[in-house]
Amino acid sequence: MSKLAINGGEKTVTIPQEDRWPLVTEAEIQIVNDMLRRGELSSAGGGVMAEFERQFAEFMGAKYCLSQNSGTSTLHAAYFAAGVGPGDEVIVPSYTWHATATPVLHTNGIPVFCEIDPHSLTVAPDDLKKRITSRTKAVAVVHVFGYVANMDAIMEVANEHGLIVVEDCSHAHGAEWDGRKVGTIGHIGCFSLQASKPVIAGEGGAIITNDTEFYERILILGHYGRISRDLVTDKYRHLGNMGIGWKYRAHPLAVGIAKVQLSRLNELNQKRGQIAQYWDEELSKLPGIEPVYTYPKAKRGGYLGYLLIYHAEELSGLPKEKFMAALQAEGVSAGEGIYKGDLHLQSLFNGFDFYGNRGCPFGCPHVDKVRKYDKGSLPVTESIGPKVFSLPVFTEPPDGLVEQYVEAFRKVVENIGAIQ
Repeated sequence: MSKLAINGGEKTVTIPQEDRWPLVTEAEIQIVNDMLRRGELSSAGGGVMAEFERQFAEFMGAKYCLSQNSGTSTLHAAYFAAGVGPGDEVIVPSYTWHATATPVLHTNGIPVFCEIDPHSLTVAPDDLKKRITSRTKAVAVVHVFGYVANMDAIMEVANEHGLIVVEDCSHAHGAEWDGRKVGTIGHIGCFSLQASKPVIAGEGGAIITNDTEFYERILILGHYGRISRDLVTDKYRHLGNMGIGWKYRAHPLAVGIAKVQLSRLNELNQKRGQIAQYWDEELSKLPGIEPVYTYPKAKRGGYLGYLLIYHAEELSGLPKEKFMAALQAEGVSAGEGIYKGDLHLQSLFNGFDFYGNRGCPFGCPHVDKVRKYDKGSLPVTESIGPKVFSLPVFTEPPDGLVEQYVEAFRKVVENIGAIQ
C-alpha cells in the first residue's frame, strides 16, 4: 500500500484542476454588446426578455414563464401566487438555503420545517405528511444540488390535502422526474440564475407555471409596466399597469446572458452527468462513502454540487474532518457540504420580532403560535447535515482528472488506519 500524502507520501492527484468549459463565451459577450448598442437597458417584457421567457417555458414544458431579478424573488412571488397570508403555514425542508424559507415570512406566513430523506437529502414525504395542519397552505420542495425529490409521493400528499406545491429548482436546471422537467410537476417552479448556477444571468431568476391564476398573480406582484398587456383574463385588470407595485423584473442584459446560457444547458448537463455517474459507480464501492441517492424516476440536472455522505462508523470511527484532510493532501478539492441542516435553529425562525415593537399590523392571531425549534427537533436532518461533504463540479476537466480523484479515495480508504 502506498504511503498517504498526509504522512509524507506522494499525492495522487497530479493533473491540474482546471475546467475547460467556459463560464462565458463570445456568444454571451456578443448579445450584451448588441443590446448595449441598441440601448436595450430596461424592459417591461419586450425584446430579448420576451424571447428568453418564451424559450425557457418551451424548454421546461411550461405554459408561462416570467423572468425576475433573483431566485429569492421568484419564491416570494410563488408564495404570494399561492395565496399565502397571515397565519398560513408553508412546509419547507431545513436542509436548504435560507431563501426557500424567508420569503414565507414576507407573505406574513409561517415556515414549518420538515425532515429530509437521509439518502436523497430531499423532502421526506412521510415527515411532510406529519407536519400538515389546518393552516397549511403550501409545501416547498427543494431539488437540492440537482438531486430530484420524490415527486410522486410528494404530489400524492399534496393532492390529498389540497396543498400547493412550489418547486425550488435553483440547483436543478433541466432535471427531470419521470420524463418531465422539474418545475412543471408541482404548481409553480422557481429558478435562480445567479452566477454560480447552471444557467447564469449574473443575478436573476425565472418562474414557471401552467396555471393562469398563479401566472397572473405573479405578474401583478412584481411586473408593473407590462401587466395590462400580459394579463390573460380580466380578473386583475382593475389594478391597471401598476399592479401591486413591486419591481421584480430582471435587467435585460442579465436576461441576454441567460438566453445564451440556456442554449448550452443540455450539453452542460450531459457532460456533468457522465462524471457524476462515474463517481457514483466507483465511490459507492468503498466503505463509508455514500453517494447521494437518485430515485429511479429521476434524472439529475444542473449538478450544482456533487455530494457524498460520510459514515465514520464504517471507517474505524475516523472523523470526517480528518478523512477530508487526507483527501486534500492527496490533491482532492474536498469541501464541506455547505448546508448544515440547521436552518430551523436560526434565530429568525425562533422568536425574532419580525413586526417590530408595535406588533403585527394585521392583528395577526398567529404571532404567538409561531413554532419554536430546539436542537434535536429534526433529528434526521441535524444528524445527516454534518456528514455531507462535496467535490467540485467539473464539466470539461482534463483527461484523467476524475479518475485520479477515485484513486485518491481508494488510497485513503485502504490506508484508513494510518491517519492520525
